[in-house]
Amino acid sequence: MQYKIIALLLTSALCFTYLPKVEIDLSSPPNLRWRSAVRKVLDLHGFENSFGPVFEYHNQNTFHILEPADFTNMAESIRRNFPEYALELEGIVEEFNNDEVTFEYLAAWAYFHEIGHITKDVTECTGVLLQVGDQIIHGRNMDQYPGQARNIVLHLKIKKNGKYIGESVDWYWFKVGFVTLLKYNVASLEENWRVGDRLTKDQLMHFIETGVPSLAWAYREVLEDENINSFDQVVNYLETNRVACPLYNVVAGINKDQGVIISRDPFQTLPIVSITDQSNDQGDFKFLVQTNYDHWEPDPTDDDRRTIAENLLSQMTSNLLNEFGVYAVMDTYPIHNEGTFYTAVMNAKYNRLIAFGQQSITEFDDK
Repeated sequence: MQYKIIALLLTSALCFTYLPKVEIDLSSPPNLRWRSAVRKVLDLHGFENSFGPVFEYHNQNTFHILEPADFTNMAESIRRNFPEYALELEGIVEEFNNDEVTFEYLAAWAYFHEIGHITKDVTECTGVLLQVGDQIIHGRNMDQYPGQARNIVLHLKIKKNGKYIGESVDWYWFKVGFVTLLKYNVASLEENWRVGDRLTKDQLMHFIETGVPSLAWAYREVLEDENINSFDQVVNYLETNRVACPLYNVVAGINKDQGVIISRDPFQTLPIVSITDQSNDQGDFKFLVQTNYDHWEPDPTDDDRRTIAENLLSQMTSNLLNEFGVYAVMDTYPIHNEGTFYTAVMNAKYNRLIAFGQQSITEFDDK
């Protein structure tokens, strides 16, 4: 087992792609904050090989249930309930300078995940928490479609009031929020799609109109709120904030035993799974794995990513109980699969985020 993981690591280390880095200054005027991110993608890949095909794909597969009035209502709700984010979205629209990209259209993208819980079943993302000694290493894979969205992924360094406060690797940044985040000196965070009961469109529109934020804005709040400055405060916030769709938050802090999976649903309270609840026969490390299904249920027979990751972790030897070992697990098929856009390995104790752009692989590529 040890040699297999080492071989996987050495092979895959040659296959990842560099992710462009962009600095986001949250103290600058709102309409200017994200322009450099838009420009970076367009300069590198052009609209036709990045946003264009991504928008076309999700127009057909996600947003097709929306009527013109729905776009208008979401835009008005964002302007009313989240005026600062509205100004940021306006700046992104101006930078695109493209008739296809209106404020109303980006308002729908702000609620992409929530709308997706009406229109489709999406299997995406794997999170791993590995506790070794007094630290927790957090591995995160983001899986989505279509493949051209890989060209939208950026590694963001975020500052405010002249101070760097965190970083993210993400492709949802044009929603002016994050689903992968490292808040310096506090925690690493990852949002995963949760397969749960479908919403109706009327339910979702009611949530939006009454001010329920986009799920990507929850991590934005964690990042910027100076009163959320400890692992316990992050967990408390993510347990209680309003949500408009099922989801998981995978969170690791800067100290031993600070690792949890928070399962959320708009209509019911669900149990938290903690790394302190886990045991390992070897006794020197613990781990948690989260994909897209409730932790207290078995993996579906056609999607055993969690089981495979748990088996790999349980057999790790001491020389792989580190970031390299976590990356090796994240890069094993089907944890790394046809839809994987990136892998992030985070360590909140040391304010470290290592990001890898990932290409599509199949079971045969991983032999």
